[in-house]
Amino acid sequence: MTIDQLKANKILRGPIFPEPVQGIVTIPMGDAVKLVAKGLNTSRVYEPILTPDKLAALETTPETEPFDGDPQRFRLAVEAMRLSLAFEYDPYFSLSIARVDPLPH
Repeated sequence: MTIDQLKANKILRGPIFPEPVQGIVTIPMGDAVKLVAKGLNTSRVYEPILTPDKLAALETTPETEPFDGDPQRFRLAVEAMRLSLAFEYDPYFSLSIARVDPLPH
């Protein structure tokens, strides 16, 4: 990672921080940069001074989210969510769409 890639609202991970952090502001300091960031889990504020070697150890979120997931798993998850929401209003909804006739015994 370079100083140019370090922007506000980026999620950063690395051995420097005990949790994923969101960058708030960067302040250049010669060849280093001071980063003010907030922890995502604890909301704790971190203010380390990052030298180029420490900066290289950090990972950041991509500019755009990749859409390379498994479409079959996505469809299964959406169908499961649809059935769970339908169950709240009609407990026999899954039976009505399953083409199964429940017998009265």
